[in-house]
Amino acid sequence: MRDLTLRTDVDWARVGNRRWLLDKMDARYRALDANVDFDALDSFQQRAYDLMRSPAAKKAFDIEVEPLALREKYGRTPVGQGALLARRLVEAGVRFVTVAKGWLNYDTHGDNFNTLKKVLLPEFDRAFAALLEDLYSRGMLDSTLVLAMGEFGRTPRVNGDAGRDHHNKAWSIALAGAGIPGGRVLGATDKTASEITDFPVQPEDLLCSIYTILGIDPAREYQTPIGRPSKIVNGGKAIPGLVG
Repeated sequence: MRDLTLRTDVDWARVGNRRWLLDKMDARYRALDANVDFDALDSFQQRAYDLMRSPAAKKAFDIEVEPLALREKYGRTPVGQGALLARRLVEAGVRFVTVAKGWLNYDTHGDNFNTLKKVLLPEFDRAFAALLEDLYSRGMLDSTLVLAMGEFGRTPRVNGDAGRDHHNKAWSIALAGAGIPGGRVLGATDKTASEITDFPVQPEDLLCSIYTILGIDPAREYQTPIGRPSKIVNGGKAIPGLVG
């Protein structure tokens, strides 16, 4: 696992020497500037160091110990094995995990239909279904919120490259777990999926719902270092039928 495993030409003694040198250099700066930002940086660096040395972290990332049948069920694809790894991380106590295929893979401006049919949809369907079944069988689904989403939809109109471009007026999100009643579709579009015709939901509504499901007050407000208020959600309301 990148960043959790040392390079072959670096051992822990060398890492210790580097930390010692860094501490000496930092001490000089602290003598000149008592900025509290140093403490925050030190905290994050220590957490990163602890993570690299953590047997629990190495165990969580050791996907090779999973039964072969289960690995096949998820699919031997980046998304499939990523979803399986996500379950292992949640099981180990990680509270937020993102599974992504990679940069621009879903940005199907060209050859949209072949790419979806042959690659994107089969691997996603398999991985998403396996993840939900796996979480459910382990008694983890009720305490885990699973979202499948992007930041926009695709245009109903096909472009000259047999692709579909960015469309911000209508798109779908799948949510499961965390006590959400399953087997339902909320909202509708017109016949070309160009415009929403029923049950419009704004991004702020989704965020408000997610925070509510996770037990976080969506009206919560923080203060920036210069005293400016910063809300975790800029308005919005819980989605009826999703949040009781």
